[in-house]
Amino acid sequence: MEQQNRTHWLKNNDSRYISGEDLHSGKEIGKGLSPEMNVMIVSFNDSETFDQKSQENITKTGLILATLDGKKLYKPLIMNNSNAQFLIKEFNSGIMEDWLNKPIVLHSKADRRHNFVARLKKYYAPRVAVPAEVIEAEIKKLEACKSLAELQTTFMALPNKTNPKVTAAKDKLKTSYTK
Repeated sequence: MEQQNRTHWLKNNDSRYISGEDLHSGKEIGKGLSPEMNVMIVSFNDSETFDQKSQENITKTGLILATLDGKKLYKPLIMNNSNAQFLIKEFNSGIMEDWLNKPIVLHSKADRRHNFVARLKKYYAPRVAVPAEVIEAEIKKLEACKSLAELQTTFMALPNKTNPKVTAAKDKLKTSYTK
């Protein structure tokens, strides 16, 4: 087969928008991108992009992204069906204004056809360490309870009820009331 009649995939890559390749090789590019970044959508607008199937320019939505500290990324992300479906599910809304200024993760995902693609996924806030004295105070509140009903009410009112030490203390006290 003649080499000149074949089309390399990079010909169809629109370099005006963030791609998975940009994220994957972000350190080498030096534009502040990395393979996985915490971002938020700060605005959106219509953007013209190249459609591989029709080989024409078409209008799509460009998502303007910024890091969580407010620094805008140097180019937008084009909205595609996969990312749109994720945003609808994540924020329980198909209204784009509801997606603004909420944290998400932009990452480079390996793809069989395109090498890497830019995708979005759920943002999990970093765990905040709770001081030991706060946990001890909550355990003392539980120990001061006189009945199982009071224990349950007190436990549900605690701000750190998911802490393993608090939960273990509640379970231990709960068994003492059932004996």
